[in-house]
Amino acid sequence: MYAGVPLGFLLAATLLDRWKYKRLYFVGSVLQGIVPLAIVTFRPSSIGIVALFGVFFGIPMGLYWANRNLITLRATEGREHLAFLSAESAQQTVVGIVAPLLIGLYLASNAANIGAAYVTLMSLGFVMLAVAGAFVANTDIDPLYEKISTATVPNPSALWKRQRWFEFVGGMMTVSESMISLLVILTLIGMEGSVGTTKSGVAVLAAAAMALFGRKIPERLYGRVHLLSFALIGGSAALFALGFDATTATIFFAAFGLVASFRNMVFMSVMFRTVDAEVSRTNGSRFLYLFDRESFLNLGRIFALLVFIVCVAVAPVATLRYGLVVTATLYFPMGWLLKRLQ
Repeated sequence: MYAGVPLGFLLAATLLDRWKYKRLYFVGSVLQGIVPLAIVTFRPSSIGIVALFGVFFGIPMGLYWANRNLITLRATEGREHLAFLSAESAQQTVVGIVAPLLIGLYLASNAANIGAAYVTLMSLGFVMLAVAGAFVANTDIDPLYEKISTATVPNPSALWKRQRWFEFVGGMMTVSESMISLLVILTLIGMEGSVGTTKSGVAVLAAAAMALFGRKIPERLYGRVHLLSFALIGGSAALFALGFDATTATIFFAAFGLVASFRNMVFMSVMFRTVDAEVSRTNGSRFLYLFDRESFLNLGRIFALLVFIVCVAVAPVATLRYGLVVTATLYFPMGWLLKRLQ
């Protein structure tokens, strides 16, 4: 999937001279709903077929994010980036209160016919993606087309090289957290119903915190947000490694849920500001910078997944127990890069 995302960006680059950003955004939204629906409908068992589905899921994700980030940059210039990202995080958190709980309960109540239950959910998701894409397609925001002649930023500045490393390490960190966290929930806490209940309960507190403090965080405090994230996530990861049970796992998810949206808001705000600075300095293409950023982000994700697969094959229990602690050490290079980017 992550390998397919940059391919989606390249496809967007070739289509933008004929299609507008909003139309490609709509296409990317709709296509993102088709592959998950096909997977739960046809239930492929071959690793090769599943991998192919992953690539064809990543391509529309690339179409979606290529145009979404450009539309966001166009609609929220300057200091509005933080206000938008804060509002977006609050919305996502509120949805995160309701959706996982309802989904988990629905799947748990249809355990005897779980395949059909997943098909129903993916069909509903497909409709929602189409509606969301239609909303954007009917706005009056459409950035000017910027043709690119290269797949990477030529002669990148020192600032942009730092941003590349920031994305690469960030991709490693986020994908490792998500993969190990999911396995921890399914292994030590329970199945779908518990996953939904755990996420929903934490999201209540996170939504309140984001609504009260999100857009009020000045840029000079970004480093402290990062430090707080490390203290809560790293500390709870260490506690889980010591206890390795459902209780310490739940503590980790509570800590992660409380600060993850703040951390991601800071990361995206810094990225948007860096792109703006580089485009102003070079008069270059925003699309090219966003594509370059996405490439390094997904390279980090792919690298982390390969390491994860090897570790699980060699020492599955140790990976599950200590993987979150090892992942938390990535906060150190991320903190240094964040300071250098500011």
